[in-house]
Amino acid sequence: MSIADYEQTAEDHQAVLVVVKPAGQINAKTFNHIFDRITRCRHVRLPDSQRSFCLRYKKSSPVENNVWGEFQAHRKVMGLLVVGKCATAADTGAIQERYNLLKELYGSTLYDSRCLIFGMKQENGTNAKTNMVYYSSVEDSFSLDETVREFAASLFWVLESKRLQAERLASDKSEKLPLLLAPFEKKDLIGIDTETRAFRKRCQGRMRKYSGDLCLLAGLTQEALLHYQASADILKSANDWLWLAAAFEGTCAASVTVQYPHGTTRPPMPRNQSFSGSPKVTSERKLSGSLTRAVDRRRSETLTRTASDSRLTSTGSALWTAVSQFLDVSAPPTMSPNGLPMATAEFLQDGKAKNCLSPDEIIEKYKEALIQYSKYKNAAVIELEGIIKATRIMITQRKNLQASEFLQNMVYINIQLTDEDKIQRYNTLSGLYEQIGFKRKAAFFKRVAAMQCVSPNNPNPAWNSCYHLLQETLDGYSLTLDPRQFPREYTYGWPAIQLRILHEMVYTARKMGNPALAVRHMSFLLHAMSDHLAPYERKELSKVLESYTAKVPGTPVPLALESGAILPPVPMTNLPTVKSFKLLDLAPHLRPMKKPSSQTSSASLNSPFIYSPIQSRQQEKKDQSKMDFQWVSGEVCEMALQVINPMPFELKVQNMSVMSEGIVFEPLISNLSLPAESGPLGVTLLGTPKTAGQLKLVGYVTHVLGVKSHCKFKDLRQIEEPDYSVEVVPELPKLQVTTSLPKAAFGTTNHNLGLNKAKETAVTSAAARLYAGESQECVLTLQNVSQIPVESIDISLDTSISSPKVPSGFFTWNLENTKAQLPLQSGAMATFTVLIKAVGEIATQDRKSAENEEPSSRHSSPKKSPQTRPRSMRTAAMTAPPMEAQQPEEEKAQPVDAVLKLTYSGGQGYEEGYHRQASVILHVDVLQSLLVSKVNILPAKSPRHCHLTLDLHNVTRHEVVISYPDNDDLIIESKQLKRIAVRVERFSLPEPCTSDAPISIISPADARSQQYSQQLATLVDIRWKMPSSGTCGVVNLEGIPMTPEAIDLISISPIQWDVRIDNKPYDTEEPVQCMVGRPMSVKVSVTNASAEAVEGSTLVVQPYQDLWNGTVLNDVNGKVACIGCQKRDVKKMEPGESFQHSCTFVFFCCGDFGLDIRATCESRVRSQDHKWVFTPIVRITVQDKAKKSP
Repeated sequence: MSIADYEQTAEDHQAVLVVVKPAGQINAKTFNHIFDRITRCRHVRLPDSQRSFCLRYKKSSPVENNVWGEFQAHRKVMGLLVVGKCATAADTGAIQERYNLLKELYGSTLYDSRCLIFGMKQENGTNAKTNMVYYSSVEDSFSLDETVREFAASLFWVLESKRLQAERLASDKSEKLPLLLAPFEKKDLIGIDTETRAFRKRCQGRMRKYSGDLCLLAGLTQEALLHYQASADILKSANDWLWLAAAFEGTCAASVTVQYPHGTTRPPMPRNQSFSGSPKVTSERKLSGSLTRAVDRRRSETLTRTASDSRLTSTGSALWTAVSQFLDVSAPPTMSPNGLPMATAEFLQDGKAKNCLSPDEIIEKYKEALIQYSKYKNAAVIELEGIIKATRIMITQRKNLQASEFLQNMVYINIQLTDEDKIQRYNTLSGLYEQIGFKRKAAFFKRVAAMQCVSPNNPNPAWNSCYHLLQETLDGYSLTLDPRQFPREYTYGWPAIQLRILHEMVYTARKMGNPALAVRHMSFLLHAMSDHLAPYERKELSKVLESYTAKVPGTPVPLALESGAILPPVPMTNLPTVKSFKLLDLAPHLRPMKKPSSQTSSASLNSPFIYSPIQSRQQEKKDQSKMDFQWVSGEVCEMALQVINPMPFELKVQNMSVMSEGIVFEPLISNLSLPAESGPLGVTLLGTPKTAGQLKLVGYVTHVLGVKSHCKFKDLRQIEEPDYSVEVVPELPKLQVTTSLPKAAFGTTNHNLGLNKAKETAVTSAAARLYAGESQECVLTLQNVSQIPVESIDISLDTSISSPKVPSGFFTWNLENTKAQLPLQSGAMATFTVLIKAVGEIATQDRKSAENEEPSSRHSSPKKSPQTRPRSMRTAAMTAPPMEAQQPEEEKAQPVDAVLKLTYSGGQGYEEGYHRQASVILHVDVLQSLLVSKVNILPAKSPRHCHLTLDLHNVTRHEVVISYPDNDDLIIESKQLKRIAVRVERFSLPEPCTSDAPISIISPADARSQQYSQQLATLVDIRWKMPSSGTCGVVNLEGIPMTPEAIDLISISPIQWDVRIDNKPYDTEEPVQCMVGRPMSVKVSVTNASAEAVEGSTLVVQPYQDLWNGTVLNDVNGKVACIGCQKRDVKKMEPGESFQHSCTFVFFCCGDFGLDIRATCESRVRSQDHKWVFTPIVRITVQDKAKKSP
């Protein structure tokens, strides 16, 4: 029984079959190389002739098929080439013996043969008697192409003689023709009457059909068509259906050679080498460097010659000449709807190709031929090959549906085949279905072929072949082994079939003895198909995978197969499923900071617009993958993930870490244990950047069920960004800050937003509870807990979180000792002290209430005298304006909050301008101790001093002892109010220059008032102490508003006075004795003792009468007469310049009088003039008679 040739095409009917066999010690590589060189000579044009014919080379041809040579001439082997390689003469004998054996095997149909021996050198190179051709080596076989052409010419002439002989027999009716038989017909020949007319027609028709086969092989297509048509008519009348079918098939084959000169086989589609195996490596290789240019030149000439011979001819080559006028062989032909080249279609429409079937007629004739073949059980192979050839023609004609009908009939042909033939049959079916676009059906037959490789009846199951065939079915079932290309968000293909295929591939891989391949496919099954698995199936398959990986662990690298295919790694992105990924900023006190450059700040001010929609859109389109914060080299950083366990069992994730690109990054390993079907669960991954630069995080690594996976963000549909980038700054030191005070206990319902924000960023806190005026030290310890030395430290205070505003001087410190210890090495400690000075409020009562409510006890140094009593003229100039009285609730604390910011740096980060900032919250509860009210400034006896009177109100629950200079201690009981007077040395401060000063909210007068108030607070030292608790403090006087009159009283006068009464200097507080009606001369000398000129000065001498009952009479008309001027104006007094003024007063009545001597000058910083009063005040006692002083 014959063996089917599944590679046959209709064009093979015109090609002479030549078998090329190896012999001797020749390896497969060398043989394939020589075979490729031989097969170049497929179309041969005979020398000195217009004739040409085709050759078909095969490495093997079953002898069973050779007996069908009479039925179809292209099936028999007409040529034999034996290729051998030898090193010694003994090897030549073995090759020759092999050559003779093959000649005997194919001797019944063989026309000519050659034996090509490489490695042996003969004088002439060829032995004509034995057809032995010798070559010294493969590289030196220059004449091999010529030898093959000579061999082809020899075959042609033998074929031509056979053709002529057959035509002569077919045309000679007088001669008795032999009956050509199919192999299975020989047993039916017995008992047949050979003298009947039907028998003679059968003989004649079969001979005409055989002549058509030989004409087609000889390149005479037109003559072949005539013979086929004539034989069809004869055989049809003789009811010879088998040979009639062969005649129809011959007619179709001849027509195909005319209509499809480029053939009916399509070039193979390019395949993905990663999954379908590497493409077949051609047997031709580049020759070694020993080849000379002559070989290349000779080879190019041979190729050119054979290319020119690659055109079919008919009788007289008229048909090919006509067709070639319309064809451009240098470019792909334009096809007609029937799959014909446009030039060929036009040629056929003109009727120049006689007896040639149209495309539709070819299909109809094939149908008739196949119907006739189906009547004969022994012709099943012929029918099978006919279907294959007809299908390829319809594929060329783009008649895919009709081709599928033909292929469906091929399935039902029952042939006893071996397992290898069955595999080849199903492979051929799959390939044809794939060409017509029936991919699923192609995959089905490919899978059937794979199962046939390992059928139970097969004693030697080919698991490798089974696996490769299963691999080729993936595309038909919409399945890919690349997890990046496999869609998981929607169903693509048939999940049940895909699961079955994957299971079969896993089983096949195990049978192949490749556990790594089985692990890879099982990993893909769980990764890609888990949504289509029941919970119990997931659990079972997970156990199977664990058992596989116990022997061979799963790796995240591509897996190379023996066929050259590359299987990509399978990242288990769903075990567990990462829902979100986020990079976390460092702790607030560890975040690196950098002072913005002036260029950056100025660039932001270049735009004249306050708001721009373009900038807003740019901010909305900000790249989310680039972090707006920075990490520090050498420090542990955090990444937050949310994971989900979809499995119905506890999932253990081992060695989970982060994948990075760019700078060196050392991830820290994490091991997770996720409950069954749980999530999302928060997970934190850690890592340490080792160098500075741009760090890019691209994924994470897991080790689940024994499979190590490299999961990249770009492959996760739930992660929006393909990677995350963060800038890593150079290494910086790290300080640990502790305080000597207890930590502050903040309430949970604090509505101070600033304080809440400060608590989030502070490293520690310190709390204290102090009375106003009390002081306490807070010692801060700084320890360098890093390996980087601290080279720079700076302290700043942020009081913006406190309301009301923190008074100045509340927190003070000195950092010089700490800076002297720099650099602070690793593990070293340094301390510095923050002095907390609780400052209370200056609460005074209004003037009216203060006058009505007298203190319970007064303590004043000066005695009662006229100058110490309030006078309407002088009180406004000497008393500070009163403030509102505030009676705070008992023991009610006023909270004061501030943030102490510690800025430090060191190492490489310090050189590049980076630093860190650690914040410490300072919380102080201030309790009121002594409230200051009714503050007055009065002149003293000495011109260089003045008196400051204060009303102190003890608002505590404890007894308070007051101590201040030049006085004894004063006890103030709880809730008691007492007044004290403090002697203060006068002082002067320079006036602020307003010509070049910038614009400020504070006026120059207010600024001057603040200066004097602060200076006064530093000069007055009033201390208090609570004996019951030992608490002590000072009375705060900062914030006392200073009026211009108060400033004049407390300031050192720039004018030096010299007052003489009756030419005697007055420098005592004793009154001047004067008689009624007696003139008293007053001489006043004023000198500018300052360093600046005084402009607009006015000197006034004003008498008044003191009634000693709290009333002062300024109107003394009728009581005092002035001889001369009481007032004198001076435009300008230069430094050191002085002027004098004299006048005389006459008193007309007795009493106590006084002289108010003062000078005024213009001020540059306030609207009111400066007033300077001479002290002590001149007191005059007027009597009727002069009295002697005791």
